[in-house]
Amino acid sequence: MRYFFDTVDPSGARRDGVGVDCPSDNSARRLARKALGEMFSDSPNEGDETYKISVRDNAGATVFAGTLAYRQDLTSF
Repeated sequence: MRYFFDTVDPSGARRDGVGVDCPSDNSARRLARKALGEMFSDSPNEGDETYKISVRDNAGATVFAGTLAYRQDLTSF
């Protein structure tokens, strides 16, 4: 089945028009969680940032939505 991964990061929002073939909803969810981590690790992380991903199936139903929020705290312990 084809899944579409729409993302939002500090540089803007992107709607996936191509999609990726995954064998199941669970597989698409795992891929989305991995993508969130990659979005964060590829960023310069220069302050508070939010990353979002939403996964749609062929019918347009949302099968996963996730958010990763990063808050930089420069206070000492």
